Amino acid sequence: MILRAAASTDVGLRRKENEDRYALSPQLGLYLVADGMGGHTAGQVASELAAETALQAIQTLEGAAASLAERLRYAVAAANRAIYSKAQQHPEFTGMGTTLVAFLADQERAALAHVGDSRAYLIRGRRIRQLTDDHSIVGELLRRREISEDAAREHPHRHVLTRALGVRRSVEPDLVELTLEPRDVFVLCSDGLTNHVEDHEIAKLVCGNDDLQEICEQLIDLANGRGGEDNSTVLLARCEKSE
Repeated sequence: MILRAAASTDVGLRRKENEDRYALSPQLGLYLVADGMGGHTAGQVASELAAETALQAIQTLEGAAASLAERLRYAVAAANRAIYSKAQQHPEFTGMGTTLVAFLADQERAALAHVGDSRAYLIRGRRIRQLTDDHSIVGELLRRREISEDAAREHPHRHVLTRALGVRRSVEPDLVELTLEPRDVFVLCSDGLTNHVEDHEIAKLVCGNDDLQEICEQLIDLANGRGGEDNSTVLLARCEKSE
């Protein structure tokens, strides 16, 4: 199995800086999205450190006898340490952190690691399935069925995370392993997209076009057309049979 991938990011209509970062590394089979937080330049520093450190960590494990999930766990831990250490050394970065959703593929298998409220979806056979649970106050309330989906969109604490990279000395990611099928499309995105675009709308655009880069840009245009309140980042990875 080979993966075709594309990504796009945009500052949106309300923010002055883009604190989102993404990484595409077909050679390593690694694809990720990070959404930084912390104000001023701290969010940018956190998300950039997460992306760079995760890539380096996966690179150091090439050839190692470790599962895909174990490699991602190592990469998340390394990224968390890098951000936390930077904040300890530089008072202006105190409290900075980032979400991270990372996808690591190899032949017929893949693993997914996730911290925060950036999301991963799988579109298979025209159906979309969310693979991640939001690590946020609103996400917890939804899982306990204490609020509705409609109420969640307007909740005053909808952006408050319960888990993020770099905020504490250690963090535990959610991890899952998957078997890949031809034509599977994985969608990684920041909440700037999902705040404005419904899951079924993501699936419709993905299934209606073969141009991954164009789809990424269409999704971001849709989010911006509905207010663009935050930075938006979309990464798509499509599985194809090896020739």
